Amino acid sequence: MYSAKIRGYINEIIEIGAVMLDERFCQVSTFSVLVKSSIGRRLQNHVREMTNISHKDLANGTPFPEAAAQFRNWIGEREHVMLSWGDGDLRVLLANTRYHISSQALNYIQNYVDLQDYFGHRMHTSRAQQIGLAAAGELLGFNVADYTLHRALDDSLFAAECFKAIFEPEDFVSFIHVCDSAYLAELEYKPRIISDIHSPLVDPRQLYYICRNCGRPARRMTEWRFASRGFQAEFLCAACSVHVKALVSFKKMYSSVDIKRSAREIPPDEEAPCVAEQSQ
Repeated sequence: MYSAKIRGYINEIIEIGAVMLDERFCQVSTFSVLVKSSIGRRLQNHVREMTNISHKDLANGTPFPEAAAQFRNWIGEREHVMLSWGDGDLRVLLANTRYHISSQALNYIQNYVDLQDYFGHRMHTSRAQQIGLAAAGELLGFNVADYTLHRALDDSLFAAECFKAIFEPEDFVSFIHVCDSAYLAELEYKPRIISDIHSPLVDPRQLYYICRNCGRPARRMTEWRFASRGFQAEFLCAACSVHVKALVSFKKMYSSVDIKRSAREIPPDEEAPCVAEQSQ
């Protein structure tokens, strides 16, 4: 939803749901509250159809500051680790807390684990493919039809079942994040693709291409230019006579720069490039 208050978009929370487990994974209690909408006045059709939440339900819901206070009191002072399927829920909770209350009002969450990330580690799935909660349940052998998903409490109950099925105490510890101001700042940071080749964040030593066939450095034939979210240039391997278009992308993360490479072989019938200066 667009908010004039922040002159930008915010994903407004319409429901908070959670389940509390003890050390033996026994259910202690559950929490569920519908949140009264104050930014968007009407639910989008696909959200209404997926959740069966009506406009009237939200109109009669609890304002976010009060709902957040109830959630905080439900958690209490006990030591805990909060889990959610993907860190998006925590990001949205943080954004709504900052919007409706203050920047310091999320300090009741002590520790946090991204259960989706932990699932990928335990099940050896590709990090490039984010697995949804329902698909994760199917991989674990659950009959997803037995569960009512797309509601906050029901999703929490199902996520808890998935967690119990994959939990391993020794490797779980390494996935726990202390939910302090530094971690929340990193969580809020929005990675960005670097498009200026002269940026100090672009390491010129990374602008190269190694031939996939022979493993030798190829000769750059064109100037680097920014396109398709990365810097592109054509290369020719003198040993293999292979002509490729290489792409190197630089993404600024919170405390690092992520570098990714890809390349496409150029067919012989395409126009040959002009030779470029080799300085980078």
